[in-house]
Amino acid sequence: MSTRRAKQLIYGVLYLIILMALVALVYFVVQLVAPAPAAVAPCTENCMPVGASAIVTSTVQTFVTAPGHYTFLTQIADASAGYAAQYFDYSIDLYNASGTVVQSIPGSSFIYANQTKYLVVPNVTAPAFVGAGVSISNVYWVPSATLGALPQFSKENITTVMVTSPVSVSGQITNSNLSTFRYVYVDVIFLGADKRPIGASQTVLNDVAPNSTVDFSVLYPQTGAIDPTANQILVYGLK
Repeated sequence: MSTRRAKQLIYGVLYLIILMALVALVYFVVQLVAPAPAAVAPCTENCMPVGASAIVTSTVQTFVTAPGHYTFLTQIADASAGYAAQYFDYSIDLYNASGTVVQSIPGSSFIYANQTKYLVVPNVTAPAFVGAGVSISNVYWVPSATLGALPQFSKENITTVMVTSPVSVSGQITNSNLSTFRYVYVDVIFLGADKRPIGASQTVLNDVAPNSTVDFSVLYPQTGAIDPTANQILVYGLK
């Protein structure tokens, strides 16, 4: 190789090194002056994830259980395929004739993706009112996989006793799932001869292990209009 050729090669390498150093310097300067990306807050309470749907509410049915005592029943639905509500607050709001809220009865619950369920608020005291509604707040949304598939429970040995007051519905619940459920809500909706709800009640079972069978009993004040063959027994579980 000639001396001239060797010098050209050396100059070319030096030029390439200098060019790469300049490019690196410009990159680091830009990074220093560029603003940091804003932190993305997790989507939890009252934050609606993309793809989720607001929990749908319905009218509130009211049943008189004793003078000044009432039971409330309403249905809700989560139409989201990809999101469940691991927790939410709700309120049964009671109104007088002028539309003023005279009492709000708080509660909390959960709902799985694509689930329709009932909320039962049994036998609470309340002042006189003319109407009731339900409002939902503080929804803690999670991906549907967090709660998993809608749990399956089987019901056996169901017995309804109406000879004395209160009405008693008892039986057994079997957890057919692979998980333990901290809370299992057993709701009984009592129907009349026309198959319309005329009352409701609830009991809560704790720490129901997989493949286990537990007893339950639900009580409701006696009413002669109940059709004991038409009771709806609904079971909801939260891990």
